[in-house]
Amino acid sequence: MSMESVPVLTSLSKTQIALEYVYQRASESDCNIFWVQGSGVPKFSSGFKTIARRFRIPLDSAETDEARLLEVKKWFEGRESGSWILVIDNADNEADFAANDSPISKFIPQANDGTLIFTTRSRVVASDQCSETIEVGGMDEKEALELFSKRYCGWHGLGDKEKEDVARILNSVHHLPLAVIGSVKHMTKTANLPSAYWNILCQNEEQMKHLLSRPFYDVQREAPNESILSTFFATFTQIKQQMPLAADLLRLMAFFNHQDIPELLIQYGLKEMDNPNDSCAIEKLLGFSLVTMVQCGCMDRAFYNLNRFVQLSLQYHLPRNELDQGRRTAQNVISRLFPQSQPEQQHICPVYIPHARAVIEDSTDPIAEELRMRVGLYLQDIGSYSDAEALLRRRTVPGE
Repeated sequence: MSMESVPVLTSLSKTQIALEYVYQRASESDCNIFWVQGSGVPKFSSGFKTIARRFRIPLDSAETDEARLLEVKKWFEGRESGSWILVIDNADNEADFAANDSPISKFIPQANDGTLIFTTRSRVVASDQCSETIEVGGMDEKEALELFSKRYCGWHGLGDKEKEDVARILNSVHHLPLAVIGSVKHMTKTANLPSAYWNILCQNEEQMKHLLSRPFYDVQREAPNESILSTFFATFTQIKQQMPLAADLLRLMAFFNHQDIPELLIQYGLKEMDNPNDSCAIEKLLGFSLVTMVQCGCMDRAFYNLNRFVQLSLQYHLPRNELDQGRRTAQNVISRLFPQSQPEQQHICPVYIPHARAVIEDSTDPIAEELRMRVGLYLQDIGSYSDAEALLRRRTVPGE
C-alpha cells in the first residue's frame, strides 16, 4: 500500500467524515488505527506518547520531548508498525504545518504502509499536506433530517406537527451538523418536544443566541462541553492570533447583513483599518470557510456571505469594547456610501440597503441616528415610502 495523505477540509463535520472513512477502511483491511489531535503541539505530543505506551515503543534513551516524538515517528516509518492509518484531527493552526520543520509537521511520519488523514478548517493546511483533498460542504435537508432522527430517541413517536417543527428547526440552523446535534441534546436534556424548542428558538434573535450558547456533551467532539457558538468563536480567536487584520474584518462584517456583502464594503472597511490594499484578510476568512464568495448578477464586483453562526458567535461572545469598535467601523463604512447630499445618493445601489439597515438596527448612537435619516430619505426618494416612514419615525428626537 502506497503512502496516502488525505486532508478532509470542512468547518462543519470533519471528524464524523474521518470516522466514517476509518471505519470503512478498517473493515476492508487489517491495519492499526491511530487518532491524535493536531490542535497544538501539547495535544499532539500527548497523543504520540499514548501511542508509545500502547505499543511499548522504547523512549528511555530520548532526553527531550522532541526526541521522544521523533522516536514515535521513526517507529511509524519502520516495519514494526505494520499497516496503519493515522488521523490528525483539527489541524487548523497553519504555523504548525507550514513546512517540514514546523512544530508538528516535523513529527509526521512518511511510510509506504501508512495512510495519513488530516481534518482541518484551513485550506492552507490542506493544500500543503494533500495528495488528495476532500472538501465537505453543508448537509442538505434530507441529510440533516436523517442525522436528527438517528440522534433523537423519540423520533418514531412524533406526530406530523412535531415533524414539521423539526424541519423548521433544521432550516433555522442551516442544516449544520453541530447545531443539529446540539438541538437534539438540548431537547433530550430538558425533555422538550421539537415544538417547544422551536417556540424558544424563533422568539427573537437574543433568545436564539442564548439557546445556541448553551454547552452540550458529545463524545465525538474534541471539546465536548462547548456550545455551538463558542465553537465558532474559538476559530475567530485562532484567526485573531494568526492575522489580527482578518479578525478585525470579520468583526466588521458581523454588523452587516450576513448575506450578499458587496466587495466595496470590504474595501471601505480595510480603508477604515488603514489597510486599503490588503487582500490577505478576506482570503484568510475564505480559507477557513467562515466567509464564502457568491455571484450576483446585478453588479460586476464580488459578493460575500458570512456564516450566520460566526456572526451570532461574535455578537454574543465579543467584549463590549470590541463590539462598539466593530459597530463604529461599520457605521463609518456605511457613511461613505450615504453622503449627506441627496443628489449624491442617486447613484447608490439598492444592494447596500440591507447592510445599512443592519448597522443602524437598535442603535441610538449619534452616527446611527444621522445614518437613519440619510437611509430613510434615500428610501423615500426611490419610492419605498413605508420603509422610509418606519426608519424616520424611529429617529431619536433630542430632549425626549
